[in-house]
Amino acid sequence: PQIIAPAQALFWVSPTAVEIAAPHIGSLKTKIPHIAVGSQTAQALRQQGFANIHTPQHGNDSEAALALPIWHTLPQGGTIVIIRGQGGREHLAQTLRQRGFAVQYAECYQRIPQPLNWQTFQAAQAQAAWVTSSQLAQELFTQCPQAFTQNLKSLLYFTQHTRIAQTLTALGASHVHAVARLSDALHHFSSRSIPK
Repeated sequence: PQIIAPAQALFWVSPTAVEIAAPHIGSLKTKIPHIAVGSQTAQALRQQGFANIHTPQHGNDSEAALALPIWHTLPQGGTIVIIRGQGGREHLAQTLRQRGFAVQYAECYQRIPQPLNWQTFQAAQAQAAWVTSSQLAQELFTQCPQAFTQNLKSLLYFTQHTRIAQTLTALGASHVHAVARLSDALHHFSSRSIPK
């Protein structure tokens, strides 16, 4: 709460950030602008009773959020607090600082890599995967035993972000698609025998 008190706006990076930090926001739920990285984060804010929510119509990343008109209405030199997990991309903060804002982080969770169960992977006979971060993609390929490498590279991958798609391609994935929503992708590709 002491970090967010002087904020002119809060930037929310995920529904998880909303779930964890919302109970500590108090009256700021309705007093200041809340900028959501994407539609799911905006929905999580609405469900928690937030008002004055700004979210990109197209895109679910920092680049899309930076194009929102709200940034032109906030006071020059104002404080923007980014509510996120520990670590993460610096693109948003760097760009906001270049625009003259003071940026702080309220880090409310941390990511702890877990060992992946490759026997479950083998038993599932997966044909497709939904990847939500470059960090996750790297962890997946780093942990992959040699026996599963070819199978992992041949899966059909979906992601919301082109930068994650680029990471997957660089890691050796041969079938990668950036899509707006997973449900749309599964509907579109269902004719290719992808499990629903």
